[in-house]
Amino acid sequence: MASFLVEKYFYVLDELGDPRLKDWITVSSPGPTLTIIAIYILLTYVCLPAYMKHRAPYNLKTFLYFYNIFQIVYCLGILYVGLTSNLTIFCQPVDYSTNSVALQALHCTYYTFVLKAIELIETPIFVLRKKYQQVSKLHVYHHISTFVIGWVGVRFVAGGMVLFPIMINTFLHVLMYTYYLLSSLGKEWQMKLEKWKPRLTMLQMVQFMVMIVHSMQSLHPECHIPKPMLLIYLPNVFVVFYMFWEFYQKNYIDRKKD
Repeated sequence: MASFLVEKYFYVLDELGDPRLKDWITVSSPGPTLTIIAIYILLTYVCLPAYMKHRAPYNLKTFLYFYNIFQIVYCLGILYVGLTSNLTIFCQPVDYSTNSVALQALHCTYYTFVLKAIELIETPIFVLRKKYQQVSKLHVYHHISTFVIGWVGVRFVAGGMVLFPIMINTFLHVLMYTYYLLSSLGKEWQMKLEKWKPRLTMLQMVQFMVMIVHSMQSLHPECHIPKPMLLIYLPNVFVVFYMFWEFYQKNYIDRKKD
């Protein structure tokens, strides 16, 4: 049984994986991704809470200010790379060649995966600031799942139809981190932006619905996209949509009733 599983493991990586990434240490196997996730969970739930138990919360305003700027600039860079590649909203198989356009799509997917790794630091930052209410199941699951999906995407389908959801997600992140940046400027800005908080959550849910509709194209027999990818991608989108809806209902709908 063990030898069968090992054989299948290497078959999936070597035969189904993108051959262009075979020697890329960070994505050639799931090992680095799983290691980062293990460290993330350990820091979030064990090490940092123990470290902060008898300490005052850190301020970290300067760090967050520049982090938000970094996110905006990085996301705009991903948007530029993606939008200037062979992007379409329709069925688009992955081009596994090494021509310039195909490599641009690959790099766009890879840069997105790297960004999802960077975004994991947001949770330890919440713990260091003792913002424990923000370390919710939605927050942790969303960060881990997008990081895992990011690895699957770049390892097996770096380009093609994957670019479209990357573009809408990245654009939404530009809006989100612009909101965070402006909110960090003080109470006056926070009051001006208050009405946008529920709208951003609503936009995220609309994004998930668009992703679901877009991905359904790959079910068509003439759309040559690896169908097993949907078994990983779609359930996660549905789960995250449901969790965001619960968050929206609890924080915006139910509070209005109260």
